Amino acid sequence: MNEKNKVILINQMEPWHGKEEKGAILNYLNSGGWLTEFKKTEEFEKMICEYTGAKYCSVLPNGTITLYLALIALGIKKGDEVIVPNYTMMATPNAVLMAGAKPVLVDVDDSLCLDVALVERAITPKTKAIMHVSINGRAGQLGRLVNLCKKRNLHLIEDAAQSLGSFYKGKHLGRHGIIGSFSFSAPKIITTGQGGAIITDNQSLFKKIEKLKDFGRVESGVDLHDEIGWNYKFTDLQAVLGIEQMKKLDWRVKRKKQIYDLYKKLLKDVKEVKFI
Repeated sequence: MNEKNKVILINQMEPWHGKEEKGAILNYLNSGGWLTEFKKTEEFEKMICEYTGAKYCSVLPNGTITLYLALIALGIKKGDEVIVPNYTMMATPNAVLMAGAKPVLVDVDDSLCLDVALVERAITPKTKAIMHVSINGRAGQLGRLVNLCKKRNLHLIEDAAQSLGSFYKGKHLGRHGIIGSFSFSAPKIITTGQGGAIITDNQSLFKKIEKLKDFGRVESGVDLHDEIGWNYKFTDLQAVLGIEQMKKLDWRVKRKKQIYDLYKKLLKDVKEVKFI
């Protein structure tokens, strides 16, 4: 291929970090930090709570585990059904399978989020929860879904993996259901390489998740266990990176909106392009 016909590939996304992250990591290492989950992780969780308005936050190794622990903490088990959209990342139905339950795939509407009319038809006596996936920060028919879950006594779990920085009716996505989760993998608006977070306003649910991620200990640091748990803790090294990323979140949300407006402006006369 000659230079004239050379194809230039533009990545859809790239990890975005600078001197602030590099300096913070170096300072942490020089301070003798133990790397494992501790004070910096707590600081990162506090920042997420302050930004989203949630009362409680627990950060975890990745978004899949956040969904899995959410299901386990809510008592979802073998024989139960959980409704998930048929347009989502594989992690959503995988988490349901990991919990031993059956994912029931339901189609999406033009917003790329669950079609509530189809959700209603998919509910059976075995249905225990509905997972709403807010694709790229879109809420879809979330208000109707909240009402449906209240009416049918179902848990609403928000897979808000792509939605940090997005609000619906003045309330951050991830806070409209009983529990919400985010992902911090490389394609997200902030990243810690891998990572995820659970947010909730339910204290007992939060304590259950904190216990499950720490081997099922009856008390932190004590090797007494009254149920099965796992080692799903975060690391302070990742949290140091996440703290610096959180400081840039407002600007990144603003910049994404500017890019969206630019696309709309430059493509307004292209009939083949439809904006969601």
